[in-house]
Amino acid sequence: MASRSSQVLRSLAKELKAIYKKENLQEIPTYTYLQEQFRNFSVTEQKVCRAQHEVNHVAATYLCHLESARKLEELCSQYRGRGERTIESSANIVGLKLPKLFSEEASKPSDQ
Repeated sequence: MASRSSQVLRSLAKELKAIYKKENLQEIPTYTYLQEQFRNFSVTEQKVCRAQHEVNHVAATYLCHLESARKLEELCSQYRGRGERTIESSANIVGLKLPKLFSEEASKPSDQ
């Protein structure tokens, strides 16, 4: 199970690097807190944490939240609207053309 917890910690480090945009993980307070929690709740001969896999579950849940938030931000930036469109441009998007507008000047017979 140690490989699973180290894999989750590495994935969390990757997400935190992307969020904080820092190379040194020790400068990120969240990462140092996570490391402390993994150390405090590891199973040893002298003590057993509340639930053996509780820290792994909490870390995996937090990782899922960070990854989902990052992916949501990417999707929002990719599909962000570009503001209000005119009726003509909306019709052109779906392949329609608007009829020509009626104007009184064009309908008047010319006097000759």
